[in-house]
Amino acid sequence: VFIDNKTVNTKWQDSEKLEIQQLKDYTTFEDKGLGAPIPDGYQKIPCHMIYDIKHDGRHKSRFVAEGHRTKDPVDSTYSGVVSLLGIRLVTFLAELNDMELWGTDIGNAYLESYTTEKVCFVAGAEFGELAGHTMVIIRALYGLKSSGKCWHDRLFEVLDNMGFKPSKAEPDIWMRKAGDHCECIACCVDDLLIASKSPQTIIDGVEGKPHNFKLKGTGEVKFHLGCDFLRDEDGTL
Repeated sequence: VFIDNKTVNTKWQDSEKLEIQQLKDYTTFEDKGLGAPIPDGYQKIPCHMIYDIKHDGRHKSRFVAEGHRTKDPVDSTYSGVVSLLGIRLVTFLAELNDMELWGTDIGNAYLESYTTEKVCFVAGAEFGELAGHTMVIIRALYGLKSSGKCWHDRLFEVLDNMGFKPSKAEPDIWMRKAGDHCECIACCVDDLLIASKSPQTIIDGVEGKPHNFKLKGTGEVKFHLGCDFLRDEDGTL
């Protein structure tokens, strides 16, 4: 609010309201009530907003959990991403088999999965009438240690259901037989690089029932220096 007052607009307040509404739309939390005690077996942790201005000027707020305060989960939290070499391979296969190369971004990807961690928080003023309520985190909220793995497992389930199988050489490249060639999907967290002669069919499968993913930026890939798919794991090109 202070920043918005200084800049004489409501862009940050609006971005916070949008983020809170998205959390509600995904039923991210279970409301235990005003001043309710912490449920048995659960850990109370703080949460906060982080802010960013996107390359197109959009003001973005993201509600994140302070997952660094929790103990390391017993199960692995590893979540792989496709390598730069893998991206080059998919691009080569697309050219070799006369396939189109499309990209898409899955919106609010982590919230498409459920957390296995037992954590909760007390809602702040940004939650309006829910301020002061004890909220159990149900979805894989950004910031939790296991959220990346939970989302990775959810995407695995969806692509497997669509008939894709992970490559033995690189498990974040998924392949599906299509006549005399194989369609490919390279996964980099919530970004998908699709090599197919009918990419819209794959997009329809991801967006349609029962998966109902919300996609953005879908279309033919035009590589540029800022593209995630051109960067190696350490962020270098």
